[in-house]
Amino acid sequence: MRALIIGKASPGVARLSRLLRERGWQVDTLAALPPAPRMTDVVVLSDDTRQLRERLSRARRIFADALVVTLAAEQADRTGALALGADDQVDATLPGDLVVDRLLALLRLKRQGPRLAYVLDDLAVDVRQRRVRRAGRDILLSSREFQLLVLLLQAEGAVVPRSAILDRLWAGDLDVADNAVDALASRLRRRLDGPGQPRLLHTLRGVGYCLLSAVMETRAAA
Repeated sequence: MRALIIGKASPGVARLSRLLRERGWQVDTLAALPPAPRMTDVVVLSDDTRQLRERLSRARRIFADALVVTLAAEQADRTGALALGADDQVDATLPGDLVVDRLLALLRLKRQGPRLAYVLDDLAVDVRQRRVRRAGRDILLSSREFQLLVLLLQAEGAVVPRSAILDRLWAGDLDVADNAVDALASRLRRRLDGPGQPRLLHTLRGVGYCLLSAVMETRAAA
């Protein structure tokens, strides 16, 4: 496995580098993001959170197939890092096996091949035929609405940050409005939820969106 740690030297960077090297990883460190891609499995961004959104967006463009995570600082805000577009946040102070095993688990999830069909409660999505049905009702979606729906289904109930949606659905478009994701999610929600049907698409305010089973929510509330 190969890891690229980007940022200034710190105790956290030094410990993470040592943990990975002890387990046979090839680890390189750079002070800043390189201008061109290089072979790596994991990209770790350290330093403080200033301009972190821009750095995460650039890292995803340069390392499109890599896992992109941030390195936790003291009093780190994991939700904030996810909202800015990170796949996860690594805490180098945790036991070494836990740190490395979590990175490997995230890599396995990222590399799983795309599914061709999804079912969530009474919602059925055929990716190959681009067909969406709920409770026997055909739902017509625009291309971008369909892309958002599949992206949320792939997350399997986890919240997808707004920045990640922007990067995936409007890659490289610097003119997209800040509220584009919210407007798209609102349109998708109206298409999915018919009269009297439980809501499937949920908002985590200030962070992003997720699809949750209404059956599971009903059981949790009981």
